[in-house]
Formats: sequence, structure tokens, C-alpha cells
Amino acid sequence: MTNIPHENSPIAQDLLKSPSVERWLRDKEPKTRQNYLGGMIQFRQLSGLSPEEFLDWAKRVEPVEVLDLISKTADGLKPAAKFNLRIQMGSFLRHSGFNNLPKSKITYTLQDWHRGYKKEEVRKLLSFLDSLPHKLYVYVAVESGFRIRTVLSIKYKHIREDLEAGVVPVAIRLGPEFYGKKKSAGFSFLGERSVQLIKEGIKNGIIKTKDESPLITIEYAAVYDALVRAREPGKANLDPKIQPNHGFRKYFEDALDRAGIDANQKAMLEGHFAGTRPKHYTSRDWDELRKVYREAYPQIDVDTANPELATKLVSQDDKLATLERRIAQLTLQVEQLLQERKRK
Repeated sequence: MTNIPHENSPIAQDLLKSPSVERWLRDKEPKTRQNYLGGMIQFRQLSGLSPEEFLDWAKRVEPVEVLDLISKTADGLKPAAKFNLRIQMGSFLRHSGFNNLPKSKITYTLQDWHRGYKKEEVRKLLSFLDSLPHKLYVYVAVESGFRIRTVLSIKYKHIREDLEAGVVPVAIRLGPEFYGKKKSAGFSFLGERSVQLIKEGIKNGIIKTKDESPLITIEYAAVYDALVRAREPGKANLDPKIQPNHGFRKYFEDALDRAGIDANQKAMLEGHFAGTRPKHYTSRDWDELRKVYREAYPQIDVDTANPELATKLVSQDDKLATLERRIAQLTLQVEQLLQERKRK
């Protein structure tokens, strides 16, 4: 419980004796346990209810009243803390058998947030982020399409192969633990912008090159707080209906739509495997997907002002590379024929 303030340690120890809290935290990762326990301490202090009192009260009132209490309890907190507390209390209730909370208000908010960022909005947001880790988070999020937890889980070993070989786009070769679940990661890449920042971070000692070193060296709360501050009026002044983090994933999906790539390959990149052919796709060939990603990159690239022109240039480069390979093959064949004639 290293993240729990010392003065709250007795409360934390008391909460851990609660059967409902023990059930809730039982299978959580250590860091998640700390965060959730901290949330429960905060809820108890603000609401005046113990976990058992909260559950007992929730059984006797309408679900909408439960949701109202959580929302009112979170009022006055900073945006990141408010968001986290609502998520944590919802998780606690579900683990205690409450699955009937109304979703109308939350769904309405999510619908309002559902639009992805636009290129100019991402560029504006980046202009109000000062540190390399914060900027890198944004570039990695928009260029990979990963969900925030996956972005923050990327380690150097996942990109080492292509990065050190000088291959761009860089494949993000995640382990099997990132797949085979409801919200799987995609088979995605990092483009030129992310790679430039990664190299800069390595040069400056911000990013380490050990296998288990994190690519993004900041935690979720720091990312969320920085994004919220940068989006505020007086700074980037962005549409509040765009979800701070998920808006990047939506940006990526929209970019792939604009690029017009094959639906199955798009699903592979996005991690949308359920009910689609890519879930059982046998040709998970990184080079094949790399070509698709490269074709879509002008639409993905935040700093490309004219994606249509960039797409044409990529296409011309690909045609040129194909011609060069063909010329090399023909040259080799001619040389072989000349050598055979000499032998005769």
C-alpha cells in the first residue's frame, strides 16, 4: 500500500477486512489494488458510508439513486479523480452483484465523447504538452490505435526488432497476453513521428533500452491530468465531447476508414477480431500488414497537411521499389546468361 498516505493506513487495513472489498480486489494487479483501495477510502471519507453500509443502502433504493450518490460524491474532485472514482465504485458494485445501474447518463456522455480528434485538434493539443513522454503518448496512441492501458504497457522489447533494424513503420510485437480477450490489442505499428521521438528519448536517457523498460515513462493519472489541462479553454480549447484518451483510438479508426483499406486487414490493425475473419487469420505476416499500414499512414500521420498527396507519393515510392527489384532480378538473369555463354 505504498501509494496510500500514511494517515490513511488504518482505514485501508480496516477496509481490507471487509468481505466485499476483499472479493472486489482479489484478482486485481498490485497497482490496481492500490488505486482501487485509495478510491474506496476517498468514497468512504466523502460519503460517510462503509462498504457494507453502502451495499445495504443500495439494495433498498432505486438504481438511479445509487448512481446519483456516486456522482454527487465525486463532485468537487479534479477531473481525473472524479472519473476514477466513478469507475471504481461502479466496479465495486458489479463485483457485489449490482448489474442494474442505469446507463442512460453515462451512455449519453460517451455518445457526446464518441467523435474522434481531428488532425488539427491533435496538433493543437500537442502544442500545449511540454514533456517528451506526454507528446510521445499522444503520437503512439494515434499511430497505433491502442487503448490507453495497452499504450502504457508497451515495453522496449515490443519494438526492439524493427527499431534497431531501422525498419519503419515499426511493428509493435506484443505478447500473447494482449490477445484472445474481449478488448484485444491490434497488430499495429508506430510511424515516423513516434519513432523520431523514441530515438530522441533514448538519446536523452528518458527511454531505456532494456527489454522490460516502458516506452511511455508516465502513469495513467499523469497522462489523463495533462490531457485535461491541455484541452481547457485558454489553451487548446477543444470540444469537451471528445473523450480525452479514446478520442485517439477513434482518430486511428477514422484514418483507416479514409484510407479505404481492406476490412479484414483494418480489423487486424484495430484488434476488432470478434465475429470477423481476422480472429482466425493465419497470415499474420508483419510485412504484409506493414505495407497496408504504410499505405494508410498519410491519413494517420498527424503532421501531414495533404494526406492525398502523401498517399500518391507513397504509392509512387512503392511502384519505384517494385521496379528496382524487378530490374535487379533481370540484371541477375542477364549476368547468369552471359556466364553460361562464356562457359560454352
